[in-house]
Amino acid sequence: MLEAEPEVNDIVNFLVGEEMMALGDPECLHRLHHDMTTKDWFMALRDLEAYMAERKKAYAAYADKDKWYAMALTNIAMAGYFSSDRTIEQYNKDIWKLK
Repeated sequence: MLEAEPEVNDIVNFLVGEEMMALGDPECLHRLHHDMTTKDWFMALRDLEAYMAERKKAYAAYADKDKWYAMALTNIAMAGYFSSDRTIEQYNKDIWKLK
């Protein structure tokens, strides 16, 4: 996978580059690099390019403050009923019986 996506390869190799080695624990960084390049159990690299593209879109939207405020307000208004709300309501009804 890394060979096919040079930008992802550069990011992963940054973990074991001079700059990171000077700042971090070399053993931990080498272990992390090894795990990401041979295992990637959590498939973090598989979605990295898509994540970076979406992050750029989010930054662009944030730069337009009016658009960002409208999006934020819409998000809040559309959030709906959370499962924790239902759980607390049920606890109150069945156990606490508060008014």
